Amino acid sequence: MDQPSEEHAEQGILKTVEAAGDVTVERALIGVVNGRDVSITQAGAGPVAAQGDVRIQQGGCGPVLVGGDLRIHQGGCGPAMVRGNLSIQQGGTQSVLAAGNATVGQGAFVGLVASPKVTVEEGARVMIGTPGAFAAGAAVGALVGMVARRRRRRSR
Repeated sequence: MDQPSEEHAEQGILKTVEAAGDVTVERALIGVVNGRDVSITQAGAGPVAAQGDVRIQQGGCGPVLVGGDLRIHQGGCGPAMVRGNLSIQQGGTQSVLAAGNATVGQGAFVGLVASPKVTVEEGARVMIGTPGAFAAGAAVGALVGMVARRRRRRSR
């Protein structure tokens, strides 16, 4: 296993990059990325898991699980779970669950955001904010419960 102090820089097309240290992806297409701090620049990746921070600059990725902060500038990602803060400038994401603050900057878009504090700057769009996210989750849960109950009754 690699030492945590090592940094891995990847280019080209790869299936998986896993490292105990930092991972830098530049001008590459990666299937899965797993590392301490992950930086994606002018590149694309599938699912990303990082113990530390993730920075996406002019790139994109699939679902993201971040142990630190997530910063997106002119890029995007799929659903994100962030233990720290979220900052998006001129980019977007599908949905975010952030334990820290979420800042959606100018030219940014988020479908659904749940965070203790959400800041939406001028020129940014959030489809569903924190109160709406929890309400939507409760409504979907109630709907799933009703459908499951009805199926149980029919199967008896």
